Amino acid sequence: MKVYYRNSGVVAVPGLNSAFLSRDVLENLGFARLGEDVLIHSTAVIVDCGKISLGSRVRIDPFVIISNRGGVEFGNNVHIGGHSVLAGHAAVRIEDFVGISHYVGIYTSNEDLSGRTLSHPTVPGGDKTTRTASISFGRHSFVGAGSMVLPGARFAEGSVLGAMSRISRPMRPWTIYAGIPARRLLERRQDVLAEEQKYLASLKALR
Repeated sequence: MKVYYRNSGVVAVPGLNSAFLSRDVLENLGFARLGEDVLIHSTAVIVDCGKISLGSRVRIDPFVIISNRGGVEFGNNVHIGGHSVLAGHAAVRIEDFVGISHYVGIYTSNEDLSGRTLSHPTVPGGDKTTRTASISFGRHSFVGAGSMVLPGARFAEGSVLGAMSRISRPMRPWTIYAGIPARRLLERRQDVLAEEQKYLASLKALR
């Protein structure tokens, strides 16, 4: 059950103790694509909505910041935990069933802090970068709380980055990484693929 507040443009979702933007508000923001059952918390800050494509059953929690000039493409069943940030100049692609935990930083650009240039967002022409590269998250990949994902990171299907870790390179499918910099730890089970099929079948049965 969803209870809409008439004047605030937010929707209360029982059990979550939170207020998410109503469908009408979401449609007026001008996203490139807007799927079904999208939950975006009213405290989230999203810049350039026209560059953001949202699949169905996407949930963006409180205080998330999305300010990525290259755009962001969300698949289906994607969750972005509270206080996470997506920023930079290159594109971010997030496929189906991806989970981003709380306080995760996803940056498609690195600033030049060597002292050679003035790198500051308040100074015209001062936004200098040392590296810009797209970031992608394959299906069923996951990022643990407090981790940092840097330009060039590639999450293969089922790959996981543990909490408080840092990655800037491609990862192997169905493998768990952790550390600073992240190192490969162990293989991950693929039982979720069978569970995915059951879940998708249940969705079809509801239609």
